[in-house]
Amino acid sequence: MKKVGVLFVALALVLACAGAGCVQPSEEEAEVQLCQSLTDLGAALESMENTSLRSTVGDIRDGRDQVRSAMESVRESAGQVANVRIDNLNAAYENLNQAVENLPNDVTAIEAIQTIRPQIQAVRTEQQNLYADLNCTAQ
Repeated sequence: MKKVGVLFVALALVLACAGAGCVQPSEEEAEVQLCQSLTDLGAALESMENTSLRSTVGDIRDGRDQVRSAMESVRESAGQVANVRIDNLNAAYENLNQAVENLPNDVTAIEAIQTIRPQIQAVRTEQQNLYADLNCTAQ
């Protein structure tokens, strides 16, 4: 009788875990998700860099928040893919984040973008390198 109880509890735990999303995606599914996350990161970088004359440093910081969110998705997705390293991408993102933090509030958006463009480009380069390493295809 104890074996039936243990099996019932184990089955209940497995079903609860599956319902809560504990099931790991396949390697292929994880790579597809990482490719999508990298695409989203590229779009967020593009959005951040495309400023208008009416933009402010606050708008750039809002854009950085979108990049941060996309970067979190990349990190989460990368955690599901074996043998993928995002150290260079993480470092480039941290440099960009720090550059945005260091922007004075009184500069124009155009001046701000010119100041942080090298860091944006560094993140974009690492994003594109990882995209190519994974053989991602445009969606």
